[in-house]
Amino acid sequence: MLVSSRTWHAGVLAAVSFEFFTGRRWQFIIHDDGSVDERARGQIERLLPGVRFVARAEAERRAAEFLSAHPKCLANRSRHNLFLKFFDAVAFAPHERFIVLDSDVLFFDRPQEILDWADSGRGECWFNEDTKETYCISRDQIEAALGIPLWSRVNSGLCLMHKPAVSLDLSERLLASFEGNAWHPQFFEQTLFALNASAFNQGGMLPRKYDINWGYLRCKGSVCRHYVGAFKHDLLYIEGAPTLLMKMAWPALRARLN
Repeated sequence: MLVSSRTWHAGVLAAVSFEFFTGRRWQFIIHDDGSVDERARGQIERLLPGVRFVARAEAERRAAEFLSAHPKCLANRSRHNLFLKFFDAVAFAPHERFIVLDSDVLFFDRPQEILDWADSGRGECWFNEDTKETYCISRDQIEAALGIPLWSRVNSGLCLMHKPAVSLDLSERLLASFEGNAWHPQFFEQTLFALNASAFNQGGMLPRKYDINWGYLRCKGSVCRHYVGAFKHDLLYIEGAPTLLMKMAWPALRARLN
């Protein structure tokens, strides 16, 4: 998970909700975008015991080595913090399979599909399905330049990744082709996830109950909600946090009442 000084509080909620509804302990790796101070780091480490906190200075050293043979990847990584979500997650993941989770994704029920993927050992990549397709440039241009059919509407708020699916050579080609003329450069990171998974072509989109939602309320029966839009953090705390508290506290309260 990549966090900033503005998003780490929500990131802790996301991590806690994920552990609670999966019923498991996970090896969390929290990446600092460079704005998280020592006090906030201490709170993260206290609230998420056993977390691996990657400071920006450490990540810079690792990226310089990891991307040394891919100059476009290395240069673009320093231009937008969201690139850290793609390159640093791969560089620091200790196992062949790993999950990338945005700080604005809260869980409200058991994510059985994620647990099945984790337990199966399958070398597949799975994502939220976006409400619309948003890549750095049009699908047609990417496919024409790289010769790879892209999966539709990949969203990188929640990514179940198989490390061998990630090709730095392919990522370098994408950046070399479009770094100067991308329509939406802020979505390069999402495009990199989509491109690499599409080329590997094992996996796909999670069910719609892994909700991406622009509205005020989450969809009925949703396993999780990815909060998006201009007021996403307001909605996360106004709608998401109270719902999470109720769902986490109610089982314990019911047990006491019984």
